[in-house]
Amino acid sequence: MATEDILVFTTIGDRDMAEEHLTVMLERGIITSATIFPEVELLYMWDGKITVDTENKILIKAKAEHYTAIEEYIMKHHPYIAPEIIRLDVSFGSPEYKAFVADKIKRNAG
Repeated sequence: MATEDILVFTTIGDRDMAEEHLTVMLERGIITSATIFPEVELLYMWDGKITVDTENKILIKAKAEHYTAIEEYIMKHHPYIAPEIIRLDVSFGSPEYKAFVADKIKRNAG
C-alpha cells in the first residue's frame, strides 16, 4: 500500500558530487532531506572475483509525488551507467516527526 512519504536509496562515489546533486534537488523542492553515509564498503562479484569498493550511501526523504522527478534527476546526472535507485513507501514514524517534516516542507515551499 503506497503512502505519501517515500525513502529513496542511491549511491555515489564522490562525496562532493553527492552534496552538489542533493543541494540541487533540495533547491528544486523535490526532496525533503538527505543523509549521506560516507565511505561505506560495497562487496560484489566482478569478473568472477569478489571486489570491495567504497562509495557514499544516500538516503533521501521525499514525497511520493516527487519520485519521478527524483529518478529522472538521478538518471540524468549520475556518473554510473545504472545507478542504484531504490524506492520505499513509508510512514516516517511518529506523528510528531511527521508533523515536523510537514512544517519544514511548508516553511521551505515559499
